[in-house]
Amino acid sequence: MEKPNLDYTSDVLDNVTRHISCENVNSFLFAQGYYHGKDRLMQMEMLRLIAQGRLCECIKDSDETFAIDKYMRELGINHFAKEEIQNIDEETNILLTHYVDGINKAISEGHPFEFKILGHKPSEWRISDTILTIKAMSFLGLAQGQQDLEKLIIQLLQNAQKLNDKNDQDTQVERIKSLAKGALDTISDSEINLISKVKVYNPLIPESYKFLKNIPKIQASNNWVSNLKGHAIHACDPHLECNRLPAIWYEMKANIKNVGNFFGISMPGVPGFVMGRSDDTAFSFTYGFMDMVDHFIEEVRDNKYRFESNLFDFKVRRDVIKRKKKEDVELYIRETHAGFLEADSENKNIIDGHYLSMAWSCRKRGGAKTLKAIIDLLYAKNVDDLFGCVSNVAISCNWLLSDSSGNIAYHQSGVLPKRAHSGLYPVEGFFKQNIWQGYYEGHQLYHFKNPDIKIIATANNRIQHEQFPTAINAPMASYRKDRIEELLFGNKDHSVEMFKQMQSDTFSRQADLYINVFHSVFEKNEIGKRLLAWKRHYDVDNCDATIFESFYRNLLKDFFSDHLLGEHVTTYCMDETSIIADFYGLFDRIFLTNDIDHIWFKDSKEKEHYIESALNKCLEEAPKNMRWGDKNRYKMKHILFDGKLPLILGFDIDNVEIPGNRSTITQGAVYEAHGRTTSFVPSWKMVTNHVSPDVYTVLPGGLSDRRFSNNYKSDVSNWIHNRYRHNVITNGK
Repeated sequence: MEKPNLDYTSDVLDNVTRHISCENVNSFLFAQGYYHGKDRLMQMEMLRLIAQGRLCECIKDSDETFAIDKYMRELGINHFAKEEIQNIDEETNILLTHYVDGINKAISEGHPFEFKILGHKPSEWRISDTILTIKAMSFLGLAQGQQDLEKLIIQLLQNAQKLNDKNDQDTQVERIKSLAKGALDTISDSEINLISKVKVYNPLIPESYKFLKNIPKIQASNNWVSNLKGHAIHACDPHLECNRLPAIWYEMKANIKNVGNFFGISMPGVPGFVMGRSDDTAFSFTYGFMDMVDHFIEEVRDNKYRFESNLFDFKVRRDVIKRKKKEDVELYIRETHAGFLEADSENKNIIDGHYLSMAWSCRKRGGAKTLKAIIDLLYAKNVDDLFGCVSNVAISCNWLLSDSSGNIAYHQSGVLPKRAHSGLYPVEGFFKQNIWQGYYEGHQLYHFKNPDIKIIATANNRIQHEQFPTAINAPMASYRKDRIEELLFGNKDHSVEMFKQMQSDTFSRQADLYINVFHSVFEKNEIGKRLLAWKRHYDVDNCDATIFESFYRNLLKDFFSDHLLGEHVTTYCMDETSIIADFYGLFDRIFLTNDIDHIWFKDSKEKEHYIESALNKCLEEAPKNMRWGDKNRYKMKHILFDGKLPLILGFDIDNVEIPGNRSTITQGAVYEAHGRTTSFVPSWKMVTNHVSPDVYTVLPGGLSDRRFSNNYKSDVSNWIHNRYRHNVITNGK
C-alpha cells in the first residue's frame, strides 16, 4: 500500500485549542492521535487501566483498586472491545490505524513523569483500546446510573416483603410503583415474591460501589437550536464531572484541505469530533437516559442455570487479576442466556439459589459502529447526512443537529434492546419470552426535523413519541428543558449573545414550583416568608439559595425516612450515591402533583405538615447568611494524585464556587457518589450561528494534562468568570 501523505502543521490557540492544518483526513487523524498522546496520555492511560482492570498490576495494589479491577473484569468491556475489532470495515480500519499510529509516535517519545514515579510504562496503543474507551465512557456514569436505580428498586421491593403486616407490604409496593410513573405497573405479585428471594451482589444500599470513586461520572447536559430567524443558531453545554484536572474534553480546530473546516471537542483516545461545528453543520448531544441495562432473575442448581425446563452449564470466562503485592486472583465470570451472572467471581463454584444477571446492550456491540459514525461526521454536509451518522452511535444520546441551510433536527441514539417488559424491574431470565429479542436499528429510533415551533431543546428529559419504540423509563426532571423553552419563547430575538446569557441562567423552576404550590404554608413561617421574596436564582453570592437547599434536604430526608427507606438508608442515598441528583424528579412528583396523594398521605394536611416541618428545621439549623458559593464548591483535583499533594505545588485548584444547582440551566450539582465528591457542571460551552464562521466556547481546564505546561489550567479562569473565547472555523484567528 502506498504510504499516505501525513503532512500537517499545528499550533495552539489561546493556550487552549489545538489547531491542525493538513492535506487530508489521514493526516488529520494521525496528527490528532499524536497530540492526544502528547497532551493527554496520562488521562488516556488512566482510563485504559481502569477499564482493563489493571490498576493492581500497574499503579497501586490495594483493596480499593482490587475492587475496581474485579468490577471491570466482570463487566468485561476490555474482553469484548478486542472481539469488536472484527466488526470494523477495511476503510475505517485504515483511518483508525493512522490515529493509533499518531498516539504511538507520542508514546515512543516519552512518558508522563507521574508514571515514571510509579514505575509504569504505558504500552502501545491499539485500536481495541479506542473501542474500550468508548465502551467505558458509555457505561460508567451513564448506563451505570440506570443500573443504580434498578438496584435501588430491587432492594426496596425486597425490604417491602420483610414487613410483618400484609397491608403494610402492599402499601409499600404501591408507593414504590408510584415513583416510576407506570414503568412498574406490570410487575406481578409472583415476580415481587421471587425478587424477595434473590441474592443481590454489589447492592446499592446500604453498601454502594465505593470503589468506583476513581471513575469519571458523565451525565446530564443541555442543548438547544433555533431557526426562528431563518438561519440556525446552535448552543450546547454538556454537564459532566469537572472537579478534576485535566478537563475531560480536548478542544480542537481542524482545517482539512478538500474536506472542510471544523471546531469542537474530542475525547482523548477517540478520533474525530464528538461535538462542534463545521462549515456546513453543527452537532451536539445530551445524555439520553435510554434504558440499556436490564436485570434478570436466574435460578441456579448444581452449578448450572435454568433456562425453560432444562439446566445449562454457564458459559464461563476465566480472567486473572495480576497484583503487585499479593497473589494473583483468578476470576470465573459466568454468563447465561439473559446476561452475565452477578455473583462473586472469585468462587469457582456457586451455591444454589436465585441470583440476578445483568444485560447491558453495549457490552458486546456498538463500539465499532460508533467509531465509524464519529469519523463519518467529518464528511456530513447537512442534517440528513448527520442523521446517517449519529443514528449509529451506541451511546445513549439526544442529538441536536443544524446546518447552514437553516435546518434543525433531533435524533435519539443508543443500542435499544427489544424487551417484553418495561426494563425497570427484573423478570425471570429462565423464560425465553422474557429475555431480549434483538435490538432496534438506529434509524428506527425517534427523530424529526424542522418542527413548526422552530426550536428544539433537550436537557435529559423524557423525549418519546408513540410512533417510535419506548426507550426511556427514568429520565431526569424537565425543569431545565422547561426553563430553556420559557426563555426561547419569551424572547424571540434569538442571537448568540442571548444564548450565551441563557447558558449562565441560575433560575430554579423546581424551587419556584415548591414555593408557589405551598405558598400558604410558606407565608406562615419566618423562613418561608424570606423564601417567598427570593428571586429563585442560585448565584454564588445568594444566601436564600442555601436556605432553600436546606429546606429541600430536610423535606426529602424526613419524608423518605418515614415512608420508604428509613433514616439510615435515606441519609446514605442522599450523601453517598447519585440517586437523588439523577432522579430527583421522580421524588418531586409526590409533593408537586396530587395524582398519587392517596398512596403517600392520609390527607392534604399531612403533606403540608412535611413542608412546614422542613421549614421549621431551617429556622433552627440553616445558616441564615451563608452564600451559595460557600456551600456549593469543590476542589479541582489532579486525576492521578487526587488532591493528596500540597496546594502550593499547583496540581489542584481549591474552593471553586459553582453557581446553579441540579435544576438550573447552568447545572451546579455538587454531591457525593460512590464514595467520592463529584459534580454535574458545564464541561464545555459552545454557541455558534451558521450565518458566520464564529464559534464561542469555554472549557474548565486547558489543553494539556502536564502540570508544568502553560496549557494545564489555561481556560479555568474564563470558565469561572463565564468569559467565552472567540474563534472561527476557517483557517485564521
